[in-house]
Amino acid sequence: MTKPLEEAIPEAVAELAEVFAAHPERRSDFAEAAVMRGELRPHPVLYIGHAPDVDMTPKVPPQAPPQLSPEERLLERLKGMTGPLAMFNPIAPRLGLGKGTGTIPASFGIELSPELGDTPFGERSIDEVLAEGMPDPETSGVIPEMREDIETYLALTPDWIEIAPPDMQGPFNIAHMVLGTEVFLLPLMEPEKFSAFMSIVTDFFLALTANLRRWIGPKRFPKFPTYTSRITECSMNMASPQMYIDHVLPHDLRVAEAFGEIAIHPCSGPHVFRSTLQNLPNVVYSEAGHIAKAYAGSMSVDDALAEIGDRPIILGIGEELPEGQEEEYMRRDLDRARTNPRLTYGFTGMHWQSRDQEKIRQMHLRLDEYWQKHVLNG
Repeated sequence: MTKPLEEAIPEAVAELAEVFAAHPERRSDFAEAAVMRGELRPHPVLYIGHAPDVDMTPKVPPQAPPQLSPEERLLERLKGMTGPLAMFNPIAPRLGLGKGTGTIPASFGIELSPELGDTPFGERSIDEVLAEGMPDPETSGVIPEMREDIETYLALTPDWIEIAPPDMQGPFNIAHMVLGTEVFLLPLMEPEKFSAFMSIVTDFFLALTANLRRWIGPKRFPKFPTYTSRITECSMNMASPQMYIDHVLPHDLRVAEAFGEIAIHPCSGPHVFRSTLQNLPNVVYSEAGHIAKAYAGSMSVDDALAEIGDRPIILGIGEELPEGQEEEYMRRDLDRARTNPRLTYGFTGMHWQSRDQEKIRQMHLRLDEYWQKHVLNG
């Protein structure tokens, strides 16, 4: 018999407290705190994943998820919080809002597909958006549902569970999702109009960010830069460094000024990594690592660390592993922490599938042991 929510939610929280207390070696929040302090952490806390299974059998068309109440959504997310432990991957006492990259485009009138995880689709003209002006940062798109979830989390869960904001993307990524491929032509054909549009997007981005911080509150808001001050720059990989400097940087600078520091997701691109690092003030986080089929190539970890130099910038290492050299590749990156503890780790074997999960788990355990012997005590 299903328990009523007023019983099930406290029980789920109590179970989580026990699990988190029992697994400090998997706590990404502990690792993040050490990385921010520039201290070598006691456990590597690395993610290792595999590609989706290749299945040629006919698929059932994707279905929209069932409509749940805020309390039902909370219980579902509490139950899923420690799921990564099955693969020895990192966990944190941190609730998300169930919203992805479509969060802001929805406020600009872009439809989302619930069957595909709220993926945005369609596009609008720049004239339509300019005529409408800035959307309401409290009532537009999916914001009311997010605020409802935040209020539910605050009311029904303890302070030790953080509340993470959605994936906010960044001004140019949002522009791409709203305008489609025109976003790459408009800066050259109608620069003044494009600048006005980007100003609206940036104003909204900053207003919604401020609202989310206020609604969640400082006790529950995660402290790591990828939550507090991130811009994702995936779409800049399809444009030139000069276009970034001329047409996107002015708006990123506004974000950096408002945040006081900035974290960058360059989406692997070498020119995006360099353009942001060289032109934005107080970059505190960026990402690099080998990605085999990245659109604009990928920034190697060696090159990224050379660009960073002795600045206290956190580097999120995200690498696709070469077949037959997986463990050697990961050990090499773990070794870097001996001289630079400001590193986080995420690895994917694109040649692996679910049948390889036990092999991956055993690698995890060997890498934990390697960290203890050769990184901490090497």
